[in-house]
Amino acid sequence: MFKRMIAAGVLVLAFSHANAQMDSLKLNFDLRTRGELDNGVKTLIPKGKSAETTVASRARFGIDYYYKNLEVYISAQDVRTWGETTTTAGKNQNFILNEAWAKYQFSDKFAMKLGRQILSYDNERLVGALDWAMQGRSFDAVKAAYKINPNSRIEAVVTYNNDDNDINDLPEKEIYSIAESGEITKSLQIIHYQYTGKDKFQFSAIAMNNVLQNPSGTHYDMITFGVNAKKYFENFGFFGSAYYQTGKNTQAQSKSAYQFSFNSDFIIHPKFNIIAGTEWLSGKNYDTESGKNLSFSPLYGTNHLYNGFMDYFYLGNSYFNSFGLNDYYVKSNFKISSSSQFQTNFHVFTSNGKLGFNNVGEKYSSYLGSELDMVFTHTFGKVITANLGHSFMFAGESMKFIKNVPDPKNLQTWTWLGIKITPNFKLK
Repeated sequence: MFKRMIAAGVLVLAFSHANAQMDSLKLNFDLRTRGELDNGVKTLIPKGKSAETTVASRARFGIDYYYKNLEVYISAQDVRTWGETTTTAGKNQNFILNEAWAKYQFSDKFAMKLGRQILSYDNERLVGALDWAMQGRSFDAVKAAYKINPNSRIEAVVTYNNDDNDINDLPEKEIYSIAESGEITKSLQIIHYQYTGKDKFQFSAIAMNNVLQNPSGTHYDMITFGVNAKKYFENFGFFGSAYYQTGKNTQAQSKSAYQFSFNSDFIIHPKFNIIAGTEWLSGKNYDTESGKNLSFSPLYGTNHLYNGFMDYFYLGNSYFNSFGLNDYYVKSNFKISSSSQFQTNFHVFTSNGKLGFNNVGEKYSSYLGSELDMVFTHTFGKVITANLGHSFMFAGESMKFIKNVPDPKNLQTWTWLGIKITPNFKLK
């Protein structure tokens, strides 16, 4: 299938030279490979278990075609863990169509996009591309965008999900069963407003409604409202966000949850800056009523950017609808040269909700653990980027409880090496 996609791209390229009506054609590639030594990433590794080494890769190929007011984009990708298929495999279960959409510009201010597409808003806290994960994230959606003026724009998105299984479409109920971030979303609606002002000021607001489907077939609405603001001065900047979730979740629990974050960016030197801040994501208490849900869900966010690179929280369907998280952090970035930089992040994690008591009646501490992340990045020319990362998780006693690993190793670590190659070509 991938060979057929490349062949189709070559044919389109050849056709472009013979057809004067074609405005533009772009080709892009995203080839990346990442090797990881897992000695406690995502969860605590128990004593007696050896570290695991894996290598994963992505091969993505995209064609971007423009004709007058029309843009059509198609990208396909193969994502795999090395060795998961035999060397003589006759079928490829790792190949998918990552994006396939058409965008039409009705006027200078108004455009619509239809099809499989990436949705990314603000700092990707609520909705993001999830580009750290090899597979990424994309939606089947229709999106409308309106440019109010040179400084502000508004977008609206609607999705509708089904599983193409007629057996599930019963007269009394329609069943959809794919859960993401702990919720089964039948339809998603987003309205997003963004304003860019003078002196690097940015403000945005978002409203997102998840139409959730209970296994019984009943639908509920879970609504998330949020705002983001960013402002930079000469050598200082700040960022803040706040979100609130209400309605009901998939399990028909009444939702009342919040997210709050604030940080300051101190530019010590053109090559060195320090960011200090905190983020709170609300969570349940051990004695919260079963019909209530106090846990904020960052739903489609790129969580890898936030609560530690080791991904202990809000990954896949894990830790959603749980005890929440308070994250206190200090981050620094040092530009060694025009092609190299070194990043260091330190996090202190506590639970937002009360964890309760252990089997001898002692109260669990809210302290979960601390994490240190270090990443060295070097670029070779314009299209090759190499990363070397190493992280430590210093887990507290309460982390053992929430991860259900009673006897972990004393120190959890994670080491990774990544190579990314992203050439792009523009042809007239």
